Amino acid sequence: EELVADYHKWLLFQADWRRVRNTSLQALSFPYDSYRKGQRELAIAAYKTLRNQQRLFVEAPTGTGKTISTLFPAFKAMGEDRADRIFYLTAKTITRQVAEDALKALVDTGATAKSVTLTAKDKICFLDERKCNPDDCPYAEGYYNRINEGLWDLLHHENQLTRPIIETYAKKHRLCPFELSLDVSLFCDVVIG
Repeated sequence: EELVADYHKWLLFQADWRRVRNTSLQALSFPYDSYRKGQRELAIAAYKTLRNQQRLFVEAPTGTGKTISTLFPAFKAMGEDRADRIFYLTAKTITRQVAEDALKALVDTGATAKSVTLTAKDKICFLDERKCNPDDCPYAEGYYNRINEGLWDLLHHENQLTRPIIETYAKKHRLCPFELSLDVSLFCDVVIG
């Protein structure tokens, strides 16, 4: 009964969050005063593609506004329960920052969404030499004894889970920051990786 009660609070949290998220996304407006050339057409094409569960391939020059023109309609579709989670995949740090900036613009316009930025294990590890086992790493030792409390704290106080935020909560709860970012991604609406 205790285990079921603990599990129940997580289910309630997820259902409540989804309701809050969807309400905010349904009312969301484009975060800028106007569209750049081609942005509105891309946003419409992206929304229709998501609505119809198809694929969209786009090639456009840097600075066109592809990120916001695809994230905005993806948020609108998510608010209509047409999507559960958005994965934004990138190979470069600079484009990760572009995604984080676009998410901030959407949040500043009224979107309520949780996002996490995944960072490579070697880059985010707190140890000088990465040794991922409980005998050598204080952040791995007892991880599963502390993860629920750490996740609950993180999810109730933060929405944009960037590398510095993940590191702060990982240190606070003595958790492996890489594993924490993976575990919290299960509760996030947007995963940047």
